[in-house]
Amino acid sequence: MRILMMADVPPNPDSGASGTEVQTALALRRLGHDVDCIWTDHLSHRIRHGNLHSLLEQPRSYRTAMQAQMARARYDVVHVNQPQGYLAAKSLRRLTDRPVFVHRSHGFEPRVREVLRPWLQALPRQGSWLRGVASDGLARLLERQNRAIAAHADGHIVSSSLCAQFLTSRYRVSTECVANIAQAAPAVFRETRAPALDHDRIQRLLYVGQFAFVKGPHVLAAAFEKILAVHQAATLTWVCSAQHHGDAAALLSPHARARVTFRDWCPQDALLRIYDDHGIFLFPSLFEGFGKAMIEAMTRGLAVVSSAEGGARDIIDHGNTGMLVPPGDAAAVAAAATSLMADPDGAIAMGARARAVGMQYTWDRVAIETAAFYQRLIDRKQ
Repeated sequence: MRILMMADVPPNPDSGASGTEVQTALALRRLGHDVDCIWTDHLSHRIRHGNLHSLLEQPRSYRTAMQAQMARARYDVVHVNQPQGYLAAKSLRRLTDRPVFVHRSHGFEPRVREVLRPWLQALPRQGSWLRGVASDGLARLLERQNRAIAAHADGHIVSSSLCAQFLTSRYRVSTECVANIAQAAPAVFRETRAPALDHDRIQRLLYVGQFAFVKGPHVLAAAFEKILAVHQAATLTWVCSAQHHGDAAALLSPHARARVTFRDWCPQDALLRIYDDHGIFLFPSLFEGFGKAMIEAMTRGLAVVSSAEGGARDIIDHGNTGMLVPPGDAAAVAAAATSLMADPDGAIAMGARARAVGMQYTWDRVAIETAAFYQRLIDRKQ
């Protein structure tokens, strides 16, 4: 197949949404497919405000870039990141011999807003965390894009069953036109031998993720306070951008803060060593499209305590390969972690089972499932 992939992000293989697109493109090429990519440097960015860019500029930019590329080459598939590709999808509908159009969502925005709404209402004073949430008026305008991409795309790729169900129930997208394709940890996480867990590591907790409301940092802080009340020897390493270390520390009491080590983002080989120095991974997100850090922790053999959100809900077998808790429930996070710490041999066995599961998720697997979905859409169109 000849595939055109477009994403308004830099081609960084180690980041979230960008890394998924880069790794998928590379893996599709390894399968023998011809993949051309258009990244943010080749798209218009005159409007600096994020939501206004998404509303007014990004849809036209995607359509213009796609049309220019299609004037140079013929494609079987056009794969575009996020619903702002709706104008590109709509323009293809007028063509007789056209490629199939696939919308790739890393966390469908309407579901993000729906999931976060009760939490935002409960914490109205946390203004610094709400910058990425559109005003009601702007959200209504952006909603038109969601309805348009549901109407005009031939298919949709998401990374969790919750997002797939949202597309089919809210937007009446046929289940045959939605693929739930889990993501993967970096190859080095699978190919490098993982040291066996031991009792000392079970006392060391780890969190890796952005300092953002959607990730539940207030839940993490509250849970760690409760964990310390039971296991005074526990420590937490909190990996997020250095610019947010002060904000994260402010969520903790002085006693808890003394037991927390903050680490900045780091290259994958250094991050792997951080995982390998800990035993329990805490992932208390309020919402996740997938949650790559969760699969990274599993692949390194940690016992994972995660919200029942995103990919964790699909991949973790509760009580067997990890622990699932209700989103936003700090007491449940703490209870799951303390139960693991009280039974280190059980936690070690859970980590080993988690690694066996994590090893099954590769970018080549993502490419195989993605190509099969493309082909199904092509066959459906004919």
